[in-house]
Amino acid sequence: MMRVTTRSTTRAWTARLACAGVTTLVALGVAAGPALAAEVPPVFIPGHPAAACAPGQQLLSVTASNTPQTFHVAIPGDGSGDVTLTFSNGNKEMAFSIAQPNSIAVRQVTVAGGPNANRYIYDSNTGFPNGIDSDSGLFPPLNPGGQMPGIGRVDLCFVPDNYS
Repeated sequence: MMRVTTRSTTRAWTARLACAGVTTLVALGVAAGPALAAEVPPVFIPGHPAAACAPGQQLLSVTASNTPQTFHVAIPGDGSGDVTLTFSNGNKEMAFSIAQPNSIAVRQVTVAGGPNANRYIYDSNTGFPNGIDSDSGLFPPLNPGGQMPGIGRVDLCFVPDNYS
């Protein structure tokens, strides 16, 4: 028995192939986009906010670097620790990690790049009432052209690790 291909069969296969192509493009677009932070979603901040932390928090402000950087952070009377910042993807993403044992935690990170900034907040509203000791995949918002800009400045706010 001979199989006959009709216009409707041809159209159905054309539609299926088009759908598969669109699905592939979407999957590639998601894979090529910026990685989300491991712990909390960013909050968009228009412009470049001034480097500042809430009272009782210790500020560390850093420019992006091609090599990992380690800083000693001391909160007067409340503890200290070493934090390592690693920039990747051509200085478009960053990660931080506090060495163990320590007595500090990160409460907030602001990543500025392009015309705006993203703020990552680690508090009781986001499930981290005592802050956090590491996160990765932090990035600035896309620029108006839809491209991921390089990181210009990162501001980290530290609290004692038992902060609530």
